[in-house]
Formats: sequence, C-alpha cells, structure tokens
Amino acid sequence: MKSRFILLLIIFSVIIIYWILHLFAVQVVDLYDLRYRSEGRYIPGKEILYPYRGSIFDRNGKMMVSSLKYYQIDIDRLSIDKFCNRNIDRDVNKMYDKAAEIISEHSSISKKTILRKLRSKTKSNSIFITKKIKESQLVEIISEFRNSKIPGLIHNFDSMKRTYAYGQLAARVLGMVKEKYVKEEIGVNNSIYKMNGVCGIESSFDEKLSGNYGWKKILFDGNNRKIPNPQLAEKREVNGESLILTIDIEMQEILENNLTEGLKNYEAKKAYGIIMDPNTGEILAMSSMSDKDKLLSESQLRSLPNMVVSQDFEPGSTIKPVTSLLALEKKLYKSSDKINCRTYRLKNRTIKDAHEFKSLSFKDILVHSSNVGISKVAEKVGGLALYNRLHQLGFGHKTGSNLASESTGIFRKFNKWNSFSLHSISFGQEISATTLQLANAYCTLANGGKVMKPTILKEIKNYKGESVSQFEPIIIREISNKLALDTLKVYLQEVVDSGTAIATKLDYIKVAGKTGTAEKKDKDGKGYGEFSYISVFAGFYPVENPQIVTVIAFDEPDYRYHYASMSAVPTFKKIAEEILILPTCNILPEVRREQQVVIKMPNILGLSEEKAVSVLNENKIQFTVMHNNKSGIVVNQYPKADVDFDIENKVILVIGSDEKETENFEENDFKMPNLIGLTLRKGLNRSRKKNISILAEGRGIIVSQSIAPGLKVKLGEKCKVVAQ
Repeated sequence: MKSRFILLLIIFSVIIIYWILHLFAVQVVDLYDLRYRSEGRYIPGKEILYPYRGSIFDRNGKMMVSSLKYYQIDIDRLSIDKFCNRNIDRDVNKMYDKAAEIISEHSSISKKTILRKLRSKTKSNSIFITKKIKESQLVEIISEFRNSKIPGLIHNFDSMKRTYAYGQLAARVLGMVKEKYVKEEIGVNNSIYKMNGVCGIESSFDEKLSGNYGWKKILFDGNNRKIPNPQLAEKREVNGESLILTIDIEMQEILENNLTEGLKNYEAKKAYGIIMDPNTGEILAMSSMSDKDKLLSESQLRSLPNMVVSQDFEPGSTIKPVTSLLALEKKLYKSSDKINCRTYRLKNRTIKDAHEFKSLSFKDILVHSSNVGISKVAEKVGGLALYNRLHQLGFGHKTGSNLASESTGIFRKFNKWNSFSLHSISFGQEISATTLQLANAYCTLANGGKVMKPTILKEIKNYKGESVSQFEPIIIREISNKLALDTLKVYLQEVVDSGTAIATKLDYIKVAGKTGTAEKKDKDGKGYGEFSYISVFAGFYPVENPQIVTVIAFDEPDYRYHYASMSAVPTFKKIAEEILILPTCNILPEVRREQQVVIKMPNILGLSEEKAVSVLNENKIQFTVMHNNKSGIVVNQYPKADVDFDIENKVILVIGSDEKETENFEENDFKMPNLIGLTLRKGLNRSRKKNISILAEGRGIIVSQSIAPGLKVKLGEKCKVVAQ
C-alpha cells in the first residue's frame, strides 16, 4: 500500500514538474515562438507598397521605355477545403477547376498545369502557381475570384520589368536597370525589391525615375488572412517621374540605320554619330556601335557605354575652323591672301600635307584642309589665344549634359604645351574630344557664337501626367563676332561645294562642314599606328539659318575608306537626305519660302499657242502644254490670270477649240490619280503627267500615298508615296 502511494506521488510529481517546465518554456522562454504568432493578430505588421518606375518618352510623346509590375499568385488549399466543409453544396474539385480556369484565362499558364499543382500530394497547403502575373491580369483574377466566391487567393508583389518599345534602338543611350533586394530603413525586417539604373539615361536620372516606397499596416487572423481595417496607418507610394527626352525617335532610327550600314560597308571597328539643334543645344539623336554588337543580345547592348560621350579621339582637321575663326576675328588675313603651303621644315619637325600644295589662299587652306597652311595661320594667332578659344568651346572638360560616364577628353593646360603643341593642335593632334564635345563646338560655329549646354532632357512629368519642370536652353558663354562667324560659314560651305566634303553637297539646300582624317595613337601611346585612322565629318545645315548639326565618325575603317570624304561624308549626306523628308521636318519648306520668287500669272486665254509661249518666255515662266486640239487656242490656264505663284513651278496651258473642252479639262486633269499597286517608276510617270511632284520612300510597288485618289491637287503640290 505504501509502495503504491509512493509510486503515485512520483508520477504526480513528474507531471507537475513537466507542466511547470512546459509553462515556463511557453510563457517565459517562448520556445515555440507563440508570442510572435499572437502578436501578429494584435500588433500590425507592414506591407511594402512598391512604386512604378517612371516612363521615358521621345520629344514627340512616343513611349520609349515603360514598366510592368509582376505579382506572385498562390492558392491556399486549406481555405478552399474549410469553405467547402461549411458549404456542403460546394465541391472542392469543382472549385479547383474554376480557380484554374480563371487564372489560365488571364495569364500564359495553362489550366492543366494549374490543376496539376492544386491536386498535388504535397503536405503544404499554400500552393505556388506563378510569379509572372501582370497588374492588369491580377485585377481581373481578383475580381473573378470574388464574383465566383472562391477563397484562398494569395497575391504578392514579385518584381518589375522595364520594357523597351523600340527594341535595340537607342540601347546604349537609354541604358539599363539592375534588380536587387536591399535592406531599407522603412520599418520592415525583410529585404525589399529595388530597381536601380546602372548606365545610360536610366542611371543619369535614376533619382527622378525611381519614385518612393510606401507602406501600410496590416493584421492577420488565425488562418493568416488579412483583416480589413481602414483605421490602420499607411503611407502611399509615390510613382517615379517620367522623362520627356529631346531625342526624336525617327531621327534616332535614321542615324542608327546609316551608322550600321556604314560600319559594314567601310569595315570599321566602331561608329559614332550625334544630331543636335544648334540653337537650343538639344540632342536630337545619338548612337554608337561596334562591329561586335551584332553578336550581343539586347540586354547586353544596354549594359555597354554610350561611346558618343565616353570615347574620345583626336578630331583631326575638324579643329581647323577654330584656328581660322581666330584669324578672322583678329583680321590677320583676307580670304584671298596667299600662303606658302609647301612642306614646312621646322627645327626637329617637318609638317606636310597628304597632297602637296604650292600656295593656297587663306580660304582654300580650310577648303582643301592644308596642315602646312593652318600651322602658319596658328603661328600668327598665337598659342594662348588658341588654347583659350578651345577651352571656351568646351574641350578638356565635361559639357554639363549630365550623361553617365561622360569623358572630359584630353586637352593639356597651356603651361604643359611643348614646342610641337601649337602646330599639332591647330590641325587636331595632341588633343582628344568626344563626339558630343565636337558637335557642341560646331553648334557654336553654326548658331552665331553661343556655347550651349547640351541637353537630352526636355521635360519631367509626374505620374499623373502633370508637368513638374521644363528645361529651357542654357547659354554658357558667347564668343567671336557675327562678321567672323558668317565668313567662316562661307568657307565651310565651300568645303562642301568644292572641297574635301564635296560628296555631301545637296542640290536643294546649303550644307557647311569640315572633314577630318585623324591618325590613331599606338596602344603604347608613343606614336601613331600605321593604317589606323578615325574618319570624321562635322557639318550643319541650312547655312543661312542652321537648324541641324551632325557629327559622324568611323573608327578604323578599312584603308580604302580611311579618308573622311569616302566614309563619314557619304553617311552624313544620306542621314541629311532622310531627315529632310521627314513629315515633322520643316527645314525644306522654310528654305523654299525664303528662296521663293513670286510673280503674277499673265492672262493668256484666247491666244494661239505660239503667242502664249512667247508671253511666258518673256516672263521666264516654265510651262507644260496639254493639247486637246493642236491647231486651237488657249482655252484654259493654271494658275488663273493675276494669281500669285512660285516662279519655280510650271504653269499649264490647255490648247483646244471651245469652252466644253475647258470643262472636261477642269473635271479630270486636276485630280490625284491612284498610284497604289503601281511600280514606283510607273507612279512617277503618271503623276508627272498631272504635274504633281512625288517624294518617294523605298523601292518596288507603291503601297500608300499621302494624297488620297480623286482629291483635287494644286499646281506643284507634293505627294509622298511609300514603296515596298
């Protein structure tokens, strides 16, 4: 009996001791982490609200870059099971089937795959479905789950992706972002997802694009479901601001297509190009590429540096106009002054030209790009004056464009110049510049001496589309004088009209510019490499009122094309031709208006053809004759008598015998013909008979025309057709 009592006492003691230890572990030590679980029901946690990264647009509002949020979807099978147990009219398998159907309809994942996951034998109740659900898809899925009364849908932010509407176009300019998880001081334990720009525009303006994170406090019930509570505090996220660039996407495409073609045709290692508005400093297009780019993916291209701002090179003869401008300012030479340009022998150095000249006028030194001639001009200008002017134009320091990885180039301080420096720098050696620096210097030569701050950002808007800030042109300083600059423009136009850049000449617009064929430094930096050149052309147009500055450079083209006149110059010309026919480009109409000569149409109705032709010839009016009766009189004329018209346009005479023929003429002969489906040649012939000018794009069969068939057309009116 006593032994039983002792045994019972021992058992109870063990139970009491175990219970005490268990309570101690639960309430004091919290061995099972129950405090955290209970607190989750009463102490709110924080849910991160992720902002959208701002979009990027071109100057005309065309979206170049945007963001998409992606969410992860999970299904809590336990919630569905409990719901079906409470509602006996609901079947678990049918609810799985409906859930799978809803998700598959609004995503790329198949219903079969979703069902397989939901019916898997895993012990976990939370089943991962996918993490590639767009926000727009998620909204639809949530709505349909709610309408179908299906519980258990769990969704959380997963990631954000940048989408580039034009693929590889402007890849190096736009740059890329990097996704990572980081610790942030916003009161959460877990790392949060972040997207940072690492190069290009994405990096330069990362702070504007990023936006600010938000948060909201949340409570969970015992089944780990969110409890709605409008009284809980929250801080809304602020989406990133959108950038409107100065880039024109159509010009960008023209530039890249021609650089790509040039890179291949001239077998160059690299190509650089930039197009700017000289009056505002706005960058309209910029591109750089290497011969290895075709081997790279789009994302790899975005990670590469924008060589227009990061890669510098010796500009060669494109620097010569700066020396000439100083001589014009100081009135050291007249245009016709002759300078001995035979080989120039100095102490320890000989300067000579690729093609030896006996003597050249001051103007022709620039036109024919004489190193000897410009060296002698530089001696009169003086080293300090040349140094100061090049420094004023932006060489040797950053332009202020705020573009990522911008190089300062190389331009030594004046006190570091040696006995060779003055001559070398006058024709573009011992100095290196980026394509942007060179283009900005030519903007100054074109716009009347204003050194502009280059800009690629036109406007910033918030996520509501409201303008936050707009960027006006900034003049850093002004140099030179109008007379000297206007004279220099004449010289640079002559370079195109009859000098080293004659292949750039356009019949319908005046172009000015300068070629440069610069030797490349050896890798060891101790001299120049053999058969290794940079071919450059910098130019602007129209000369009377420059609106476009373009710089084209090919790095190490094949020796057959190493002269800029054989590579950079023809590429510049093709780019200019394509830009000038863009519907958004007003340069040609403005030039034509300035050059237009307007006269009044004389009255030639009732005259014989011979007399009518005599009247038109006296007034130097071009004409086309349409015969309905070769022995008749002028029964109609276009334009009508006393109407003002451009003397460059042809007038039309109709020869007939009575007024009825006039009516037929007016009814049928001033309507736009249907050119669609015709070959380009046939279309041109048909429109020529109607005296309609055609601007053709492409080759082959005409697929569209800017003036609809049957519409009345005016004399000399132009119709743009696209052929494929």
